[in-house]
Amino acid sequence: MSKGKAYANRKPESQRPAGDLYETPSLCVIELIKSGKFVPADARIYDPCCGKYAIGNILRQYGYENVKENDIIYGNDFLKEDDKREYDAIIMNPPFKLFDSFVEKAKKKAWKVYCIGKMNYFGAHSRNVNGLWNGLEWVLPFDRMIAFDKPEVNGKVECGMMVTGFFVWNCEYEGLPQIKVIDVQKYIKPSTRIRSE
Repeated sequence: MSKGKAYANRKPESQRPAGDLYETPSLCVIELIKSGKFVPADARIYDPCCGKYAIGNILRQYGYENVKENDIIYGNDFLKEDDKREYDAIIMNPPFKLFDSFVEKAKKKAWKVYCIGKMNYFGAHSRNVNGLWNGLEWVLPFDRMIAFDKPEVNGKVECGMMVTGFFVWNCEYEGLPQIKVIDVQKYIKPSTRIRSE
């Protein structure tokens, strides 16, 4: 088995957290807000896979008060909600294995969708054919690989093995996606920086 294949299969589902719950590091939300690509503070925002409220807690610290949160661990299945467009924005870090389903649903429920995902998602022909990228306005990759499976400690995170970032859809956007790289270097634990150089 090749090294890459071993990495891709490194954790069977039985060894992953319940519900594939990986907490979103605060830096992701802080830097999204600072990027100038997020919605205004008075926007109606929904996080449908909020876990332990990591995203919403940061939003509220930055003055966002109209934030609704839910999760399947609290009995709410986002994928079974109605398709009424009732939010200005959905922001989420969904289980990566359900990325497509969560994005498709979110695009029906909000004017803008901010979703953390892996940059190699562009390498799937089916997403191109089925229209998942329609309305994709921004791609905001993090300039360091973040280890989502390791806890954030005092605002610092470890380097991981995946290039991730925010994908931003706008239901009224018809152009080509634009790219803005988000600098997260200051959040990386110094002892792990060398791993992704």
